[in-house]
Amino acid sequence: MVLNLVLGENSVAVLDVRRTSNTATLFSPRTRFRDAAACDTITTESWLDVANADTGRRDAMSSTVIIQGVVTLLRKKYGRGESFGKSRLLQFGSLLTCSINYSRMLGGHKYFFGLARDVLDPSYALPETQLGHFVLLVCGSEGNVLVLPRKLVLQMMSNVSTRRLDVFVEDASYILQTTRHPRLTVTEYLNAYPTGGPPDTDPREEAVGNESPDRAHVKVQWQLIQFGRAEGCSVWVPVNDRNLSYRGQPFARDTLGRLPNFGFDESTRRIVQNIDVLWLAGNVIAKAYEIESTTMIYSGLLRLNDLVLSQPNVQIGLHLVAGQSRRGKVYSQLTRPTFRTLLPICQFVTFEFLDGQAKRLEGFPLDEGARISGLIRGERFETSDSYSFPTSV
Repeated sequence: MVLNLVLGENSVAVLDVRRTSNTATLFSPRTRFRDAAACDTITTESWLDVANADTGRRDAMSSTVIIQGVVTLLRKKYGRGESFGKSRLLQFGSLLTCSINYSRMLGGHKYFFGLARDVLDPSYALPETQLGHFVLLVCGSEGNVLVLPRKLVLQMMSNVSTRRLDVFVEDASYILQTTRHPRLTVTEYLNAYPTGGPPDTDPREEAVGNESPDRAHVKVQWQLIQFGRAEGCSVWVPVNDRNLSYRGQPFARDTLGRLPNFGFDESTRRIVQNIDVLWLAGNVIAKAYEIESTTMIYSGLLRLNDLVLSQPNVQIGLHLVAGQSRRGKVYSQLTRPTFRTLLPICQFVTFEFLDGQAKRLEGFPLDEGARISGLIRGERFETSDSYSFPTSV
C-alpha cells in the first residue's frame, strides 16, 4: 500500500507501507523532507485508499499515522528531516540520525521488530550528526518509543542470524531480547530523546574532566597500547581504530596489523577482533580491555561475556575500564544474574588510575626495549551469599 505524505505546498513524499503478519513498517526510499515544517497531514487520496482497504491495511494506516507523529516530534526537536539510504533511515538537520521501526502489541505483551539491513551492518556509515545514531522502536503508539543508541543495538544483534528483535513488557519494564544474548532491560530509553551531548551516550552520564567522551576513549585506548608495549606484549585494536591517533602518535605504529590465528571459530573471532584493546603474549591473548566512555556499561560487558561463553576454557584477564564516577553502574551491571560468569574474573579499572600510571611511565624508554610489569591493577567485585539483585537497575 502506498500513502502520500504532504510535506509542503510543492513537496509530496511517497511512503511505501509494507505489512507482515505482525508488524507494519515504514519504508521511505523516495522520501525527501524538503519542507518538514509542514509534515503534519496525510493527503485525502491516502485516506480514501485506506478507507477502502481491508482490516490489515487499516492497521497499516494506523501505524503510518503513528510513525508520522514520531517524525513530526523529531522534526520539532531537531529540525528539517531528510531520508537517505535504501530503507527507513532519516537525518534531522545536523543533530540526529535514526531509523524508525513500528510494532503493535502482540499476545503476551510483546512487540516484534524486523530491522533494516543497513542499520545492522556495522560497516554501513550513517551520516555523522551531533547527537549520534539511534534506532527508534515505536511500541504501539507515539507515546511509547524506545530511543536506543545504534551501538547498543549492534551489540545485541551481533552474531544473530536474523534481523528480528523482540521487546517484552513485564511489570512496566521494557525488556529487549535477541537470540544468543541475555535479556536487557531498556526502560530507561523509553521516550529518552537526546537533548545534547556526544553521540550514543547516556545523557545522565558526564565525561571525565573537561574531555569529550570520544576523546577520553581515544586517550585511554592509547594509554593501554603504551602500557601493553611496556609489559612486552603485542597490542591489538579493532581495524577501524588503527586509523586513530593521540597527540600526533598514530595507533597503527604501535599495534598489530593482523590478528594471529588463535584457532577460534568464526563467531568467536568476530567477537575478539572488536574488543577495544587486546594484549598478546606471542599468539596468546593475555588481557582484554573494554573502554566505556561513550556507551552504556552493559555493552562492554556484553562483548566480554560473549567471549567467555564462546571460549569458557580460555584464560584471559578481562577488564572493564571507565571513569570512577561510573563505579556504581559497573557494580550494578556486573552483579546482574546475566553476568554471573564475569563477576569473579572481570576487573574494574578507572580512567583516573590509568592517568596516574601514565605519568609514572613518562620518559620510560619503550623504544629502547625496556620493560616493566604490573602496570594495571583493577578492582574485583564480590557479593555476599544473601545479596539481592536490584530490580530497579
